[in-house]
Amino acid sequence: MGFEAKITEIASSGDAAGDVAEAVRNVDPASALPGGNAGMPGSEATAKLARVKESWKGKGARTAGALEQYAQNLATAAEQYRSSDAVAEEDLTPRTGHSGGQEPI
Repeated sequence: MGFEAKITEIASSGDAAGDVAEAVRNVDPASALPGGNAGMPGSEATAKLARVKESWKGKGARTAGALEQYAQNLATAAEQYRSSDAVAEEDLTPRTGHSGGQEPI
């Protein structure tokens, strides 16, 4: 049983992840939430809403950073597969002439 790496698809997935990273970089979900008492003065929900808003600050940039790292990892994997395929192809290519060693099978 064997496997085949789909190098082109891996590289394309990396490119797509990079595109998504660019798109979400400026997404700011915290800005969609109201500030202050959110029209509910004294409500317990106000404090919870403030905590949610705080935790969402910078979420787009953090998500973009993670996607950029994923894109880079896929690009690296594709390059390593290409490199190892090239080495394997060279190793399996019959040599012309005789160098004193055994001929490849």
